[in-house]
Amino acid sequence: MKSTLTFLALCAGVLVAQAAGAPDLATERAERDRIGAERSRAEAAFAAREQECRERFAVTACLDAARRERRAALDRLRVQQDVLDEADRKRRAAQRVEEIRNNVSAEEAKRRDIAERQRLKAKQQAEAASTEAVAVSAPAAPASRAGRPAAVAHRKASAPDPRRAQEYEQRQTDAKAHREAVVRRNAERAAKGKPAKPLPTPGAASAPT
Repeated sequence: MKSTLTFLALCAGVLVAQAAGAPDLATERAERDRIGAERSRAEAAFAAREQECRERFAVTACLDAARRERRAALDRLRVQQDVLDEADRKRRAAQRVEEIRNNVSAEEAKRRDIAERQRLKAKQQAEAASTEAVAVSAPAAPASRAGRPAAVAHRKASAPDPRRAQEYEQRQTDAKAHREAVVRRNAERAAKGKPAKPLPTPGAASAPT
């Protein structure tokens, strides 16, 4: 009776600790050891009682009583074992639930972190694009506007006039053709014994201005 009350008190402590989320594993291990020891004592007591009964005259009645006592002791220990097994099962289930909850929380935190990084990256890209658009559409600085006409005029002054260049090329071609014609005529005159005309001076075709 005393051992039963002690066991129930210890089981209550285990269950209370489990309900609080911190099961006393040392206490549970001690209870399992105690149950194993009592089961061994019950089996040893039954063996001794059985030997004693066989030495008496009424063997059957004595053995039946010994078996009933053994069965009662083992049944009581089995109930205690079942209580501990149930407590252990609930504790393991609670641990599994906690592990799943932690894994879900970790995955959710990871997803939130990725989403936040993507949001910050998109924001930075949008800000960079906005800054670039403002820089492109902004008017030129006063100094740049002031120097722009002079630069344009310099480029226009330094660039050759296509029309004048074409006229110069045409004059060069005409002068060359004229000189060749004079050379042919002079050759013909020389062949006929007539004096040759002088060639035109190279400055006859002026360069383009």
